[in-house]
Amino acid sequence: MNGNRSRESRVDELLKKALTDDLPPEVAEGMRRRLYRFRESARPQRQRFRIALAPKGAWAALSILVLVSGGLLQGRGTGNPLAEGISLVKTRLAVFKELAAAEFMTCSVRIRRADGVFVDYAITWRSGSPPEIVAQGLDGSKIMESGGTPPDIAVVLASISTPSDLKERLSGAWRLIRTSRESGCDVGTYAASAEPGPAALEFGIDMCTYLPLRLKALSWEATFRYLKQGGKP
Repeated sequence: MNGNRSRESRVDELLKKALTDDLPPEVAEGMRRRLYRFRESARPQRQRFRIALAPKGAWAALSILVLVSGGLLQGRGTGNPLAEGISLVKTRLAVFKELAAAEFMTCSVRIRRADGVFVDYAITWRSGSPPEIVAQGLDGSKIMESGGTPPDIAVVLASISTPSDLKERLSGAWRLIRTSRESGCDVGTYAASAEPGPAALEFGIDMCTYLPLRLKALSWEATFRYLKQGGKP
């Protein structure tokens, strides 16, 4: 029993060293389970080589091997759940950190109403002030909506109207779809749904700034611009 607790403690230490930011509890648990599975699957091969290492040293060496080999496999285009999991977690934490540092955000949203008509909205947010949300005509001018904003559309707008709302919107599990090159930076396209389908929310992350560039769902899409303190939008 004490041995198991000691191994769990060493896994926790490894995770803290591997990632500089605090991990969400569910993510840390997932990493722990993957390390244990890899450790058990590698046991017969390790015994063949008769490597004389103390238990603590063997576990540390194996853990480093998992991380390094995972990175090499990922670089060669081979899927590796552990490496992909760590990369996704680090990217997500970096995005949340940059969203928290934003001082200004604008958002252009196009939403399809229940009657099939598309309506454009502009959202402007400044730190310390509530967001300003306006409906726009084809020429970009402000228009008044007859009867007010429909409830279903209001829910979408409220979920992306500030960096804090956007962070909450993206707080689920991420899945990498593809990576592309745009304006000199890599852009990762992710989905916030575990499975592909109409319910999946796709979003693009600028890997130079670690900020969301766009979101796309079944009936709406949005693009974003930001300003951090001392910077330019």
